[in-house]
Amino acid sequence: MDAESHSPSTLMSLLVAWRRTLFIASPAYWALQAAVFIGSILLSATLLQKIVGSGGASSQAWIARMALESWVFFLITHAGLRPALRLFFLGQVPRWPAWLALLGWIVVLALLSLGATLAIDSLKLMQAGTITSVRFNSEGAEFGVSIEGAQFYVLAVANLASTLCVWTALYLGWHAFRQRRRLQQQVRQARLDQLTRQLNPHFLFNAFNTIRGTIFEDPQRAADLVTQLSELFRFHLSQAERSTQTLEEEWRLAQRYLAIEQARLEQRLRVNVDLDPVCLSRSLPSLALLLLVENAIKHGIAPRPEGGELLIRARPQADHWWLEVVNPLCPEAQPDGTRTGLANLRERLQLGYGDAARLELQALTTQFRARLCLPWRSNGEGA
Repeated sequence: MDAESHSPSTLMSLLVAWRRTLFIASPAYWALQAAVFIGSILLSATLLQKIVGSGGASSQAWIARMALESWVFFLITHAGLRPALRLFFLGQVPRWPAWLALLGWIVVLALLSLGATLAIDSLKLMQAGTITSVRFNSEGAEFGVSIEGAQFYVLAVANLASTLCVWTALYLGWHAFRQRRRLQQQVRQARLDQLTRQLNPHFLFNAFNTIRGTIFEDPQRAADLVTQLSELFRFHLSQAERSTQTLEEEWRLAQRYLAIEQARLEQRLRVNVDLDPVCLSRSLPSLALLLLVENAIKHGIAPRPEGGELLIRARPQADHWWLEVVNPLCPEAQPDGTRTGLANLRERLQLGYGDAARLELQALTTQFRARLCLPWRSNGEGA
C-alpha cells in the first residue's frame, strides 16, 4: 500500500490522479478488502439466521443481499474514500480544514451507500425483506423504543459514516506504521553505510604507515607494496557498496592485505587458514575479517621480534557459525588503537543482526582470540 502524494491543480488532473489510484494497490490491501468482504457476509449470515431462521429461499436471499451490499461498501471505500486519502493525506500534514472536508466527504459517501441500498430494494431483484425500522423492547416491561422513518435513515447514515471513519483510521494508521518502519530501516541502513565508510580511512592510514616504514630501507619493496595496495583497493571498489559481504569475498580482500604485510614482515608473519567451505557463502559485516586480521598483526605479531602465527578459522555450529582470528599474546602491545574499529564492528553487528550476533575477545595463556558469532543465514538476508 505504498502511496505517492499528488497535488492536482485542475479538475482534469484531479480526475486523472483519482483514476490512477484505483489501480495502485499492494497485495496486502486486496487481501484485507477480501477479508472484510467475506467477513461481513459471514457475520450478516450469522445474525440474520437468528432473525429469519435457517435454510429456505428467504435466508438465501438475505445472504445474497448482504453480499451485494458488501460489494457496494467495497466500491465506496476503494473508488470513493481511498483515492481521497492517497491524494490529500498520505505523505502530507493536513490541517483541520482538510479533516473537516474529509468528514464531510465521508458523510456524502455514507449517503451514497444508503442510496445504493435503497436502489437495490427498489429493483426487487431478490425476494428478501427490507429493514426500515428498529424497535428496542425491554423484556417484561410495557414500553419500548421504535426508530423508523426519518430517524431510522439518519441512524443508518450515522452507522455507515462511523464504519467509514473506522476504515479511514485503519488505512491511515497502517500507512503511518509502514512509513515509520521504512524510515527506521533507512536510518539504520544510513548508519551502517556510515560505519562501513569509516573503516576505509582507518585501514588506509595503517596501510600507508606500513609503506612508509619501508620507503628508505627498501624503495623497491615500497613500490611493490604500493602496487599491492592498489590491487587491494581495486578489488574492494569493484564490490558493490554493501553493508555485508560473503566470507569468500572478505577472504579475498584479506589476502591482498596479507600480501602487503607479508612483504613487510617476511618470515615473521606465518598465516594458517582453516575455513570450512560451507561457511564461505555466509554473510558478515563488510571489512570485518580485514579489521580482525589487521588488529591481530598490528598488536600481536608486528611488536614481537620473532613474529608469530596468524590463525584464521571458520566453522558452522548448530544454527549459527563462527569466524575467529587468533594471534600470539603480546603484553607489550597497546590495544588503544583497536577500540574504534572494534566498537564500530560491534555497533554494526547490533544494527544488522541484533542479539543474534556477537563479537568475543578473549586473552588466553599465550594467545589472543577474536571470534565473530553470526546467525546461519545466506548473504543478503541480513542488514
